[in-house]
Amino acid sequence: METFAWQKPVAAHSKVYFLDHSFAEIEAVLLRHGFKSSSAQIVYSAVVRHGLQDYADLKGRISKSLILWLTERSGWALNPIASHAAFPSDDGSTKYRVVFTQGGEVECVAMPFEQRLTFCLSSQVGCAMGCTFCATGSMGFGRNLSPAEIAAQVLLMRPLHPSPRGQTIRTNIVFMGMGEPLHNLTNVLSACGHFNHPLGLVIHERDLAISTSGLVPKIRELASSRLRPQLMVSIAATQDADRSAVMPVNRAYPLEELLTTLESFPLRPKERIMLSYVLIRGVNDSDDDADRLVAMAKRIACLVNLIPMNEHQAAPDMLEPRESRIQAFATRLIQAGVFATIRRSRGRDVAAACGQLVRKGRKNADTFC
Repeated sequence: METFAWQKPVAAHSKVYFLDHSFAEIEAVLLRHGFKSSSAQIVYSAVVRHGLQDYADLKGRISKSLILWLTERSGWALNPIASHAAFPSDDGSTKYRVVFTQGGEVECVAMPFEQRLTFCLSSQVGCAMGCTFCATGSMGFGRNLSPAEIAAQVLLMRPLHPSPRGQTIRTNIVFMGMGEPLHNLTNVLSACGHFNHPLGLVIHERDLAISTSGLVPKIRELASSRLRPQLMVSIAATQDADRSAVMPVNRAYPLEELLTTLESFPLRPKERIMLSYVLIRGVNDSDDDADRLVAMAKRIACLVNLIPMNEHQAAPDMLEPRESRIQAFATRLIQAGVFATIRRSRGRDVAAACGQLVRKGRKNADTFC
């Protein structure tokens, strides 16, 4: 039987950062050492909501003994990022390359829209899934990110993209960066706990989204999670032979098994599963492909996101379809009653679009340490 990269054991990351722990865990430790619950709330909120970088900055808000304990005895460092570089795009989005103190680097993206701000996060260094249309897949798998390393991407980008004065902009967080989020589900959900927590960023779980290539057992695990972000599933082909050629995960969990799992996935009122379909010229953009996608989409409550291929050097033979073909494909879905949209990726000029993240930028970067 074939053994896939995502089925091999992953070394555990040593938990040495404050946000590698949930609020409940932090509070329990502080109570055990004789400190107050209110002090735990102050420290936690300062770290998650206000990006605290030095425990000493809490002077006057918590006791000197707690500052001393946090600084010298807790072992909880605050910032896992060693350095980062920014790559601004002409469309207003910005890609960030992040280097971690524990080793490894990833890319994440901030995408401002008129009424919302979307952060696209990475969950792993590299990726084990090997999808041929994705540049990240060409890197191979490095390691999982810890909850603190995942959360740090948001804490880095958030103050660099403030809301306009007097306005409250809705924040979305999507796990569509480097890595397969469900391959690192425990740590991803722990980070989402910080984003969702009432003392943290207070982002509703409907505004959190996890994209997967189709790890069926992990989709089932996510379905039973207490905190459940929205589910996004990459399809990319409508027949097993074609999908296995571009997405090796299909050899372990073929389309019928995936669709059956999605049929039973619990949804909140008015919620839909998002099916992502990367349109590749001459590979999966025919009328027959569209008709098969219609049949698949009608089996589940879903929205189909059509994503024209974002070309990159790791897959030189995979091209974006011509605009007429993209429009014809979308029209065929819509006329058949499928809720479908064409999603134009942001940040193409700095290799920040879907499938392009591979530790490479095309513009001069502003580097910060």
